[in-house]
Amino acid sequence: MITVDEKLIVTKQINEVLCRYAKRNLIKEFLFTFSFPNCSKENSKLKAKHINPLLETIYYYQGDIYPDTLVEVENYINTFLNELDENDLTALQFLTLNENYLIHIDDFENEDGSKYTKEEFEEKLGRYFAHKLYEPEKNGLNEELQEMLQNQISRLANEIDLSVLNKESISEILDAIELITE
Repeated sequence: MITVDEKLIVTKQINEVLCRYAKRNLIKEFLFTFSFPNCSKENSKLKAKHINPLLETIYYYQGDIYPDTLVEVENYINTFLNELDENDLTALQFLTLNENYLIHIDDFENEDGSKYTKEEFEEKLGRYFAHKLYEPEKNGLNEELQEMLQNQISRLANEIDLSVLNKESISEILDAIELITE
């Protein structure tokens, strides 16, 4: 981060780098380990029997996460998040804010309701986002992050066909992960 006169400055480039890193590395790792729990990333050793039965269930539910699978999904997400270092968690929080940007702008405008000049608006909105990042538990950012990760699992389940589990299923999952994390 860049600070100028005690103001935190997040440039467009910094935001893009953090979001790209989170998507291409962290989301990719998240989806891989969810799809193939307890497996190494060496694709040649993956077998159809290694595919997470929970992913199969969500696939059969057409990507929906129902109460019978929600607890397992939440446990997986919480375990994944707890194993991240602070920097990786921050990168995922930036990605979450980026994914929900328009929702946050609407919330900010509805919360505040004041009329600002463009510069004032950008400064106040920046503070709104910074507040979310500094207190993610209090401001619901952690919950948004968990929801975003649930949506990634749902998207993966919608991108693949697990009606027959075979070698092609593995390739299809890996290709879908690549597509999602581009």
